Amino acid sequence: MTQKRDTIVLGLTGGIACGKSTAGKFFEELGWKVISTDQIVAEFLQSETGVIAEIRNRWGDKVWKDSSLDLKVVGKIVFSENEERKWLEGILHPKVRKQWENYLEQSNSEKNIVEIPLLFENDLAEKFDYTICVYASLKTQMKRLLDRGLTKEESHDRIKAQLPIETKSRLADIVLLGENSLPLLKRQVSSLHEKINSTR
Repeated sequence: MTQKRDTIVLGLTGGIACGKSTAGKFFEELGWKVISTDQIVAEFLQSETGVIAEIRNRWGDKVWKDSSLDLKVVGKIVFSENEERKWLEGILHPKVRKQWENYLEQSNSEKNIVEIPLLFENDLAEKFDYTICVYASLKTQMKRLLDRGLTKEESHDRIKAQLPIETKSRLADIVLLGENSLPLLKRQVSSLHEKINSTR
């Protein structure tokens, strides 16, 4: 990936249900171009026929409902079986990385952010000028996941599938607190935005 001159590219990560997507929306409101790898994955699982065919060949009709992948069933498989998750990641991650790199190449914005849940797990920090981690406690993560309708076991499985949030926070250049109110997170994003602008 060749970065355009006079542009900045940030990598945004964090644990599941820590507020990274919300932080991304706040950055977007401030004029940043935000690329969500979760959104890219969702698009692949909905329309990438090669990926869909590989998944059906491996897991059969139990993941197929109403002429499309049943993402709830796919989620239960990959988050409860480590080997299956690694298999799917092996298919998706190279394609997703190529896609977000293409989006960056095509971006006309001077300020870009790529939201990547597994940024550190996949050793991608060197791709960015700075990395940002949105932090929330395990208790907060669990509550938010339960509020989304997941069971306690499903919530634990999703959290365990990533590096501990404390580890991600230590590895990041910048840590934002996603623990409390949305206005607090928004103020942190605005402050960081202003600091970056003042140094450019």
